Amino acid sequence: MQLNTTELLNSKHYSIMAITVLCSTVAFFDFISFVYLADLFSLIFFGNQDDVWIGYLQTFFLLITGYLARPVGGLLFGKYGDTHGRKPAFMLSILGVMITTLLVALLPTYQQIGIIAPLLLMVARFGQGVAIGGALPAAWTFIVEHLPIKNIGLGCGLVCASSMLSYLVVIGLVGFLQDTLTSTQMLSYGWRIPFLIGGTLGLVAAFLLKNLPETTVFDNITKPIASLKSYIDSIHLQEQPNSATLMPSEQFSLHHAGLLVILKSIVVRHKLSVIISVLISFIIGSSAIYLPALIMPLLASHYQISNEYLYFGSVIGLIFLMLGSIMFGYLTDRFGAGRVLAFGGLLLITQVMIFFHHLQNGGSLILLCFALLGLSNGLIGALPSIMTRIFPAKVRMTGLGICYNTTIAVIGGILPFVLGYASFYFSFAPALYLAVVGMLAIFLSFFMYYTPRSERDLNR
Repeated sequence: MQLNTTELLNSKHYSIMAITVLCSTVAFFDFISFVYLADLFSLIFFGNQDDVWIGYLQTFFLLITGYLARPVGGLLFGKYGDTHGRKPAFMLSILGVMITTLLVALLPTYQQIGIIAPLLLMVARFGQGVAIGGALPAAWTFIVEHLPIKNIGLGCGLVCASSMLSYLVVIGLVGFLQDTLTSTQMLSYGWRIPFLIGGTLGLVAAFLLKNLPETTVFDNITKPIASLKSYIDSIHLQEQPNSATLMPSEQFSLHHAGLLVILKSIVVRHKLSVIISVLISFIIGSSAIYLPALIMPLLASHYQISNEYLYFGSVIGLIFLMLGSIMFGYLTDRFGAGRVLAFGGLLLITQVMIFFHHLQNGGSLILLCFALLGLSNGLIGALPSIMTRIFPAKVRMTGLGICYNTTIAVIGGILPFVLGYASFYFSFAPALYLAVVGMLAIFLSFFMYYTPRSERDLNR
């Protein structure tokens, strides 16, 4: 396929972006609802516990179950997307999130069926984690393979912004319910409302997605004339696919290969892509978890700042993180990934220093600092368009699903406890962690200074 840098966004592209963003927003809304209702779930599904640490342990296992399931979903939906199509894999992941979310909304409580209730909740949470593991890689792949090459950064930035929008919607809805309903009503039926809403919206999103076409890239690699149909290859990023470049011993059918064989093949044959994707996923996961979920408890325990300021600051930070994701995605299309990563890394380090220095010296402009910190963390919007292109089309969703979800599972399970423990002895640990994330972005910029921007690297 020839390079096409003149194609403009049209109504079809806008529809694809809007529906993809809606699907990813709904999927994350359902997944994140657990985080903000975890304390209620500890009472509803595990019963009253005399020991506080047992309640914390139950909440931990509830949250970690969803993260541990994500690599499984990334591998399963990734293989399905690479063999049967991006669109069906995306639809199945959204339907999976919808079904498991509605299941949670309808579950009986501990008072009704005893110990079976938490077991059912764990199963539903695991299933939801599997489904969400396929949603984001599918969304990134689907939007990248549909949009003109010069707009894929913007498309991926919008998808990243959708996860931040999910946080904002969940915070607003849960806050509204808690202000409107009594504690008894929340324990009785109020907690079910977000999951009923999320499950219903998931059905709407899947219906809209059904009307979109499959990507041209996937159609091309499944045509009979396509080179190496259904084969995993070890082609370098700069090379053009050619059946002569691979010996028969270097290829096997992706359709019939087992999951462990596929996992081993991708790790062995695409080492550089895997390493870069894991590092990129580390940056995305750190920023996406740190500001929305961790910054409030970390700051509250070490700095003299009111809960009201923390709450409004985190909301403002999320809004600017969402805007920053779109901005950095757009800048990637205009100036290239390497320059944007270097600029974004320097901006993040600078804003981290300003933010925590300001906290140490009174914090009168803390809301402005939250906004700037959120904007700099919007660097995550520049990253998926890089990660998507470094895997060949024949294994794109599988590679993304494995690398991203495995990294997120590690960060989601470990980061809250590591940062909490480290900040207990060193109050500046949260700032140091974000500074390391910024330095990693600068480090990656040297490797990404030139990333192919032709349609060839999407179709290889």
